[in-house]
Amino acid sequence: MSLRIVGGALRGRRFEAPAGEGTRPTTDRVRESLFNALHARGLVRGVVLDAFAGSGALAFEALSRGAERAVLVERERRAQRTLRGNVAALGVGERVQLLPMEFGSALPKLTAQGPFDLVFFDPPYAEGAQVTELTASLLAQGALAPGAAVVVEHEGEAPTPPAGLEATKSYRYGRVHLALWRAE
Repeated sequence: MSLRIVGGALRGRRFEAPAGEGTRPTTDRVRESLFNALHARGLVRGVVLDAFAGSGALAFEALSRGAERAVLVERERRAQRTLRGNVAALGVGERVQLLPMEFGSALPKLTAQGPFDLVFFDPPYAEGAQVTELTASLLAQGALAPGAAVVVEHEGEAPTPPAGLEATKSYRYGRVHLALWRAE
């Protein structure tokens, strides 16, 4: 499946989503709406973490719209191959680091890569309950910048942000639910 960057310097450039059912790429419409909202709040900047990267769509969109660099964490080999191809096709290799592992295993390495200004959590819905715990770990390790934004895609009721983060906004785009948390 081919996707495209919907805004910014790379607007219109195409990239691929991994084959199979292991990933759910965020649609163009949802990404455009989300990034318009983030941009209006001045939140697309600095270092971005795409915690369950899949196709890399969220990180690539952030890079296109002004983020300096991105760290992508992905455990699935098929998705890792697709991500490497997408990084090369988009010409963003000097601004992207791929950590090919489970997010929990990546946590110690993330401290050295941050602090992160913008974090995307779009986990497989079955793992969505872990988002609060994983975000708390990032916060405890000092991997979130002051005022950092965390965007969580979820199913049904939004997860509760950990202490140190505040739920500031929620969005619904059809069946897609997004929660925006901000570091206090």
